[in-house]
Amino acid sequence: MTRLAAQADLEYFPTQERIRPIIRSYLSFPESGTTAFDPCCGPGDALQEICPDQYLFGMELHTGRALEAKSKTFVKVLAGPFENCTVSNRAFGFIHLNPPYDWVAGGGERYEEQFLYRATNYLAPRGVLEFLVPTTLFEYQGEPVLKFLLENYRDIKIFKYPEPEFQQFQQVVVFGVKKPQERVTASPKWFAEQIARITMGDIPELELQNEPLYQVPAINPGLVKVFRVNHYDKELAESESQTLSILQTQSKPVLKDNLTAPYLLDKALLALLAVGGYVDGIMPKHYLLGKYENHEETTHEIDVDSGEEVTITRKKSTTVFYALTPQPGPDGSRIAVIR
Repeated sequence: MTRLAAQADLEYFPTQERIRPIIRSYLSFPESGTTAFDPCCGPGDALQEICPDQYLFGMELHTGRALEAKSKTFVKVLAGPFENCTVSNRAFGFIHLNPPYDWVAGGGERYEEQFLYRATNYLAPRGVLEFLVPTTLFEYQGEPVLKFLLENYRDIKIFKYPEPEFQQFQQVVVFGVKKPQERVTASPKWFAEQIARITMGDIPELELQNEPLYQVPAINPGLVKVFRVNHYDKELAESESQTLSILQTQSKPVLKDNLTAPYLLDKALLALLAVGGYVDGIMPKHYLLGKYENHEETTHEIDVDSGEEVTITRKKSTTVFYALTPQPGPDGSRIAVIR
């Protein structure tokens, strides 16, 4: 079964409402805030509750759930497959990872593994991972998963769900702090013993903490340089497009309900128009003029080598498009501004 089919059919397992505040109790967040990411954010409720008042970034395959998340306090939500995203490495201070539970087509690897390996690239040094998976992951792929965790994380703790949830869902929560990658060796017997403990539930139970166990670092509050997905979703683009609403507000009342946008202009399509030479030129029935507006943004990041916080000022450009509309608006203008 493909990832798209699996997700649409069976693979949506939201973090249970009773579990979210328990997970939250293990975490302490910085006053200045940090970037937090959920690659399977659903409607956004879990990350919003686990990371209150933080800078939230989400990704969701299901368009309806992605649109619901976008209506909440997220900086940005992408709609599409996680494997098709392009994200800055070491960009997040915290990742809530509750991936699809299934085999990848071909059967050699599970989605839980793929998501873990990919998400680790996006977590900053000293960033905190919370990895929510079924015990079956360790039954099938226990040794490579444990080995990867040990090589890339310190202060690893694995907890089983409290009852009755553990009996019902057979899920565990893995916490870890990202460290520089190092080689780890252990005997097959040792791995087998650890895997048996996890799959049999012979591990501590997830329970509400009086004091948090993990301090999430302040990483790039509110800013991720690259956060996009190579996936076009018509429903999402239509919800984001300002073109049609601009044309409607600027056109005569008699034409208002008869207009259609020349394109559903999400940022990806605007970029394609620019690359195709339509900026400062004509596209079907419309003219498009573009310019850049430059400004500076200051962020605080963690130096990968020293672990120290550094202040970085970057120049940032915003692309502004001016479209010539077929009919003038109430003020007589036929120019629509699209940012």
